[in-house]
Amino acid sequence: MCMKSDAELIKKTLEGEWRNYAVLVRKYESKIYSYVYFMVKNREDAEEITQDTFTKAYRALHSYRAEAKFSTWLLRIAHFECLTLFRRKVPTRVSIENLLQTEGNSENDPSRNLYLADRNSVLATALSKLKPDERSVITMFYYNELSIQETTKATNLSESNVKILLHRSRKKLLKILKGMGIKEMMA
Repeated sequence: MCMKSDAELIKKTLEGEWRNYAVLVRKYESKIYSYVYFMVKNREDAEEITQDTFTKAYRALHSYRAEAKFSTWLLRIAHFECLTLFRRKVPTRVSIENLLQTEGNSENDPSRNLYLADRNSVLATALSKLKPDERSVITMFYYNELSIQETTKATNLSESNVKILLHRSRKKLLKILKGMGIKEMMA
C-alpha cells in the first residue's frame, strides 16, 4: 500500500475528499497531543486543545503554504491554542512542589527520594516552572526536535528571539534543577 504525502493528502482534502484529512489527523494527533499535554499538564485541556487544533487547521487548510512542514504548521496552531488557554484560565492547579513541602521535605523522606529518582518527573516539574513561551520553545526544540527555523515558524518569533529564548530558558532550567538538588541531569 502506497502512503500519500502530506501535500497529496491536503490537496485531496481541499478537493472535497475529507477522509484524507482523517489520515493527517491520525498521523499527527499523537505528536500534537504530546506537545499540548506537556504545555498544559491537564488531560482534558490537552484533548480539547488537540481537537480544536485539528478543527482550526481543517478550516484554514486552504491557507496552508508548503513553506513549512505540515507538522510545524499544526504545532503553531496548537501553540497559540495553549497560549489562549493560559490567558483565559486562572491557575487553580496545585504544584507538585507544594505537595512535597506539605508531605515533608527532609532528605530522608522516602516519597521525596522516590520523586527525585524519577528523572522524567523531575524534568517535567522543572519545565513547569518556566513561563509558557520558555517551556514552548524548549519543548519544540528538544522534544519535538524542530529546528530553530521550524520553531520560529511555529511560534511566530524571529530566529534571534528563538535563539535568545532557548538560551535563557536552558539557563533558567539549569538554575531550577540546581535548586531542586539535581546534579546528574546537568551534564
